[in-house]
This record gives sequence, C-alpha cells and structure tokens, in this order.
Amino acid sequence: MYNETGTSPTSFEFLTLEEVGVVLRKAVIECSERGLYFAAKWAAETLDGLSASSKGSLESAKMDMSYCSFFTQQDLSTNLDYIEHDKYLLGKSYFDVKEFDRAAFVLERCKSSKCRFLKGYSKYMAGEKRKEEESQDIMGPLDDSKCLNKEIQSLWEEMETWREEGEMDGFLIYLYGLILKQKNPQAKNIKDIFLESVLKYHYNWSAWLELANCVTNKDMMEDILALLPDTFMLRFFRIYLSAELLDSTKCLELISEVQHKFVENKFLQTQTAITYYNNRDYLAAESVFEDIIKSDPYRLDDIDLYSNILYVLDGKSAKLSFLAHMSCHTDKFRSETMCIVGNYYSSKGEHEKAISYFRRALQVNRNCLAAWTLMGHEYVELKNTHAAVVSYKRAVEINPKDYRAWCGLGQTYEMLKMPYYAIYYYQRSSALRPYDARMWLRLGALYEQLSVPNESIKAYNRALQCADIDTNSKEQAALKLESLYGSSDKDKVTEHYSE
Repeated sequence: MYNETGTSPTSFEFLTLEEVGVVLRKAVIECSERGLYFAAKWAAETLDGLSASSKGSLESAKMDMSYCSFFTQQDLSTNLDYIEHDKYLLGKSYFDVKEFDRAAFVLERCKSSKCRFLKGYSKYMAGEKRKEEESQDIMGPLDDSKCLNKEIQSLWEEMETWREEGEMDGFLIYLYGLILKQKNPQAKNIKDIFLESVLKYHYNWSAWLELANCVTNKDMMEDILALLPDTFMLRFFRIYLSAELLDSTKCLELISEVQHKFVENKFLQTQTAITYYNNRDYLAAESVFEDIIKSDPYRLDDIDLYSNILYVLDGKSAKLSFLAHMSCHTDKFRSETMCIVGNYYSSKGEHEKAISYFRRALQVNRNCLAAWTLMGHEYVELKNTHAAVVSYKRAVEINPKDYRAWCGLGQTYEMLKMPYYAIYYYQRSSALRPYDARMWLRLGALYEQLSVPNESIKAYNRALQCADIDTNSKEQAALKLESLYGSSDKDKVTEHYSE
C-alpha cells in the first residue's frame, strides 16, 4: 500500500532527520488545507521537536513548500480548475469561521478529492454542531448521550458512491471511517477503514488516533502493527498505544528508541509523564510535566493530568492553585482548564463547585473522558451514587480502556451493597490493570462476603504477587489468607507473605 505521494513510507531506521522534516512540513499544510487542525498541530509540534541542526537548510524548506500548492500548473491549465480553486478558497474561509453549512454549499459541485473532503467534513461538522446544541443539558432531563448527527445518512450515501467509484484518497477514507463509526459503532470493519486510511496517507495523526481507539488489547495491537510499515509514525503510534494499554515498560523502551531523533518532542515528553502517572510514580511524572511547562508555558494539552498528580501528592496545593490560575489566564474556556480548576476545588473539599467545573468542561467537550471520571469521583464523595454510576458509565462508553472509571463503578456498587455488580466492574478494571493490588484486594474482600473462599483466596494471592502492594495491605492479605486457608495451611500463607 502506498501513500498519497506515490511512494512507500521509508523505514524508520533508514529515514534521515531531513526527510522527516520534509514529510512533516507537507503534513502540516495538507492537514490544515482540509481543516484537520488537530492533526496539523501534532505534525507541526513533531516538526518543532526535531533539533535545529536536523531540519535542513532554508532553501530545502522552501523547496518542500512548493510541493504543497493546492493545484500544480498542469491542474490549473483550464479555466474550470481555476474556478474550482476559487471555490475551495471560499469554502475554506467559511469553514475557518465555523460556517460549515455555507462551506458545504459552495463546494457542492467540486470534484477534486480535497474539495470533496472539505465539503463532506463541513457537513459532518455542521451535524456535530447541531447535535451538541440539542444535548447541552449535562446529565439533566434534556441530556441525550445517543443524540445523532443528522447529516450522517446523506454523507454515507454520497461516500458509498465515491467508494464504489474508487475515488477516495486517505483523507476521504478517514472521513468515511468517522461516518461509519457514528452510523454503526459496532461495525466490524471500522478498524480496517482507519488502517486503510493511514496506509494511503501516512501522516494524519487523527486517523492514527481513531485506529488506536479500535484496539482493545495487546494481541489486537500486534496484529495491526504487523500490517504497517516501520516508519516514525508507527513508532509514535506504538508509544501511544502502549501507554493506553498500560504497558509501561514497553512504552518507556519505545520512547528511548526514538528520542535521539526527536530530542525536544512534547508528545514523547507527555507520554513519558503519562506512563509514570499510570505507574503511580507521581514524583517522576511531576518532574516531566514541570519540564514541559518550562519549555512551553502556555500549553494546555494533557496538563489536566498534571493537576491529577498535584492533587494526590501531599503539600502541592500551592502548585495546584498556581496551575489553575495559569490555565485560566491562558484559556479559561478549554476543557482542560475546567478540569484543572475542578481538581483545585475538589482538593479544598468544595465538591459541588468542583462538579460545576467538570460540567462546564463537558459543555465544551462532551467526550472529555477526564471530566466524566473526575465528576464520578466527586459524586462518590457526596454519596450521590446514582449520579456517580451515570458519570462512570459515560466515561467507559467513551473509552472502554479507562480502568479508573471501571474501578469507580466497582466502588460505587460496593457502596450500594451490590457485590455481584461490584465484582463485575472490578474484574473489568483488573483485566486492564492486572498488576494493581488494590483491585485484587477489593475482589478478595467481596468474594469473602459472598462466602466464595476459593475465589477469595485466588484474589488475595494475586494481590500479594503485585509489586505495588504496600506493607499494611500485604499484612492484611496474609491474615485473610491464613483465615481462609485454615490453620493446617499456615505454611502456604508464610510462603506467600515472604515472597
């Protein structure tokens, strides 16, 4: 499979830094021209993360830019091509000011792949905007998490025609995947669509993220990796997925393999911090986030995770307060900012106020995973178990790989004295994070309550095998096992405890 330039993406090991710069410069412009601003920003930040000496000469950069013109001179040889180019410029200007319906309307008769993508994406965004307007009441009577984008059906029919004609590039296939995902979230070929997209156009990070969302376990990840060329984009994808699947050792190993080429890369720094955070090495994660903020003080991407770290560390309330103030100064309407402020109020015990900020975050971005999970925690603090369950369930709908939300559901049902439900959700959480002693200890206690000693013994044994178990929990688990095994099997308990 080849990319849009007609050449196979070069293997990571044989790609020079100057060549990386070339493809990233092209990606920034190609994604920007199609309104894929997140993907364009990611490519630009990755480009900026290359060391200055590796980016090539200014003359080389100027040559790269010439590749990215919308039409070649041959394309503009007829008056019709000039007219379509002008229509694109008009449609793009409407798209940039969020007049999506107008953008789609002026591009209606255009035939080029780029214009077709912008027309389809404009319709999609118009439908998303109306969908958000119809379901603004977060967890209220008018809140409808199943509210549909009403443009999906017409877009689907149009794109099916293009697909049958074989006239879809990597960007159009990406849009086709977004539409299929909304039309039928359970469709088995969603993964294949996004895989086809990244194979046809290799540098759209948004398509890689959608492909990552389809991956639910390490076996599936390995199957996908086997189908992709070993490029720097694949390395970044593996790093992101390893962090998502909580494979911390592999993630840090992969980061160390590419850091020599991407010395100042914010994505790699952030993934390092996330990995430390997932390992509960909060001091190391804090140190990495501090370095990120020093080099990029107005960055808000993933900084809400930094506020989570400051929240759990002792003596960091002043830092959390400063982070909240700084984030509000930078952009008080970003969902990350509202999560940070919510964490600040939660740390002060003002749970109602914290919830109000998490709700605001969700009004900005209804798919803000952190806001749903953190709001669930706040409702648990207020003993509002119904609202906590709703919040956590919305979180796992967005990302079934979020072990914290599954664990939150387990805790909530445990509070409700519904042990069978609690066990189910703790099992989901422990499947994602099998070396977390806390989940196994809770499962052991629940099985003990239900008089299922064999399962309780298995759970406590698993807890004792976890490296993160603290001394107090270790002693309690050993005592529980002694009671469950009976006095005749004390040697087994001693053996587990000594390990």
